[in-house]
Amino acid sequence: ILHGFVITTAEADNMMLSPSIYAASFIYSIILTIVFSLIVMFMMHRKLKKVNMIDALKSNE
Repeated sequence: ILHGFVITTAEADNMMLSPSIYAASFIYSIILTIVFSLIVMFMMHRKLKKVNMIDALKSNE
């Protein structure tokens, strides 16, 4: 219901939006979310491995 409302409200005279959602769109969004999450996780894991936790606990910030 919400999707139909947004599609009909957002349409302009010079632009038409496709009113259907395909299963492949859900699969692509799931895959992209997982890939970006994994990239961020690996990058942050490398940075967090370098943090000395004892020194981090001693700081006043």
